[in-house]
Amino acid sequence: MNEKLKIYLADDHKILRESLNILLSQEEDIEVVGESEDGLAVEEGLRKTAADILILDISMPKRSGLDVAKNMVRQYPELKIIFLTMHKSEEILAEAFESGAVGYVLKENAFEELNKAIHAVKDGKVYVSSELAPTMLHGFLSNERRGNDLSVREREVLKLLAEGYSNKEISDMLMISVKTVETHRANIMRKNNFKNITELVLYAARNHLIEL
Repeated sequence: MNEKLKIYLADDHKILRESLNILLSQEEDIEVVGESEDGLAVEEGLRKTAADILILDISMPKRSGLDVAKNMVRQYPELKIIFLTMHKSEEILAEAFESGAVGYVLKENAFEELNKAIHAVKDGKVYVSSELAPTMLHGFLSNERRGNDLSVREREVLKLLAEGYSNKEISDMLMISVKTVETHRANIMRKNNFKNITELVLYAARNHLIEL
């Protein structure tokens, strides 16, 4: 049997946390390993409890979800963060992804979309609530970047990175060394000024290399 996905819930509304816990606990491949009601408690809790995915509210007491996300991504690079929030503005959506999140789900759609979002980010994809897709396209994907100077090989590597493949998997698929993949990856990030893998994924989507 596959190991269960470990989920940590962080929201200051106790009833919502309890409802989400019940919802997620019905999934055979998901285990809720911890809960917190404020930003400082989230950071303390994650130091004690290993988690694969953090479900995080943006408006948290003591420390905002955006700050928590930045801190946790630095400390635990493998941790995937999904914001669960009521905020719909383009500015906050942008800040959420800049903080290192890979998912953004509106609270009003939580019961329909959260499970789908969890499995999407587990597979290396970016997930955004469907009604926010136009906002994301307008905000992120219209932010022009210069990617025309990428070589054919670099574009192949970019596409595979955006689809969630590891350096080792890409080296096997393209029959090149892991070190060569790492060099291509570094060149891609440098040429486009990408700060993180999320920006790379969004660039790939805008240029129709992948579908979100």
